[in-house]
Amino acid sequence: MNVTKLIAAVATLVTAGSVFAQEYVKPDAGFVSGKSRAQVIAEIAEAQSNGSLQVADGTYPVIAVALTKSRSDVVAELEQARSDGSLLVSDHEYPVVRASGTSKTRDEVRAELAEAVNSGAAFRFTN
Repeated sequence: MNVTKLIAAVATLVTAGSVFAQEYVKPDAGFVSGKSRAQVIAEIAEAQSNGSLQVADGTYPVIAVALTKSRSDVVAELEQARSDGSLLVSDHEYPVVRASGTSKTRDEVRAELAEAVNSGAAFRFTN
């Protein structure tokens, strides 16, 4: 009985090994470059010198920006935003919008809603 189990185990391992065996193919197999090594090196040097070489996906080119405001202007805007409550401290905060009031009464708004539901422009939810 042990011999039978041993033969079955060996047969299973041999079969499993052959299933995973594949022919190795080089990643660049069949690729033919149209440029010489010297041409590629020259292009890299040129891209480095003019700043257009992207090193990685997360690398962004540095863009020169003309400053239109002085530091004192920016500080004054910051103080103004702090005083009027429009300064956002973090992403989850929204600016404070002051309610200006409405010219319609509650009954007028309800009448508009009923008209929209009757005309099909609004859908009335029923539970």
